[in-house]
Amino acid sequence: MTAVTLLPENNLHRRQFLTVSAGLTASLLTACGADDAGPAPAARRTVATDKGPVEVPMVAQRVVCADFYGAFAVVDLGMIPIAAAGTGYADTGPRYAPKLKGVTLIGDFTEPNPERVAAAGPDLILRTIDTSDALYRQLSEIAPTVVISFQKLTLPDVAVRCGEVLGRKPQADALLALYRQRCAELKTKYADTLARLTFTFAQAASDATFWTLGKAWTDTQVLLDCGGRLAAPSATQDKATQEYSTERIGILKDSDVLLIPAGPDGKTAAPDNAPLTGSPLWPTLPAVRAGRVYPVVSGASSLGNALELVDRLDVVLGELKEA
Repeated sequence: MTAVTLLPENNLHRRQFLTVSAGLTASLLTACGADDAGPAPAARRTVATDKGPVEVPMVAQRVVCADFYGAFAVVDLGMIPIAAAGTGYADTGPRYAPKLKGVTLIGDFTEPNPERVAAAGPDLILRTIDTSDALYRQLSEIAPTVVISFQKLTLPDVAVRCGEVLGRKPQADALLALYRQRCAELKTKYADTLARLTFTFAQAASDATFWTLGKAWTDTQVLLDCGGRLAAPSATQDKATQEYSTERIGILKDSDVLLIPAGPDGKTAAPDNAPLTGSPLWPTLPAVRAGRVYPVVSGASSLGNALELVDRLDVVLGELKEA
């Protein structure tokens, strides 16, 4: 599998980094006891991070996500962060929004406000993108800070590493097992359909351009894990995204099925994709004429996101099987 590819900040809402996976509300750490000596020091352990070894709580209880992406991985493992960077969590779909819509916001998508982080009172700070030494020092003065760049990991690795850091390895193992099980189910259930059809992920990049997504894109990797095959030009595309002028929509002609970004519900086309699907050239594509265009959840940044895409692909492949 390929590493997680994260979108620039100005494209976050277009991709939604949607939805999936369950969550149990994190239990709050309470202290009791009236001993004059005070509570015993909390047990700690050492974990590997991008910034070297860091001592963290045995089981983190009050996690602050110091960028937009980490919150989804935390929810995937049955926790709710006490604070997170970014906005728009209320629009992250039915599985994430109920858990994250009320989260305390502590900065923009990539740059947390250290004062707000400190005010939240974390016992662990999770940072999932590359982090400057200066910011790392600021955050580390507040609480143990773990930097794990998702861009260097596969989606299964994201779950495993977060499970290690948060003290939730059993939950991470269970999530990974479920993902592998679901992918295997689709491979078997729709073997004939997957053998006869090719797919392309396509989405608007601007008012005059669009992207095709290659094997290095996480959503594409989920499709491949389910047994899907890519059409040209994605099949030989080395980069995660390749940008084309909308005038070149014809390059999508070899794709039997086109997958486009969905909105927060995971199944209705996202309005931001209108520059592509509203082009006068769009109806000329064979997949469009055949009615084989499907909105799907997009921008998977955690294994839970990937599982919801698998669920959506199950529906899509079911319709294609009957067609």
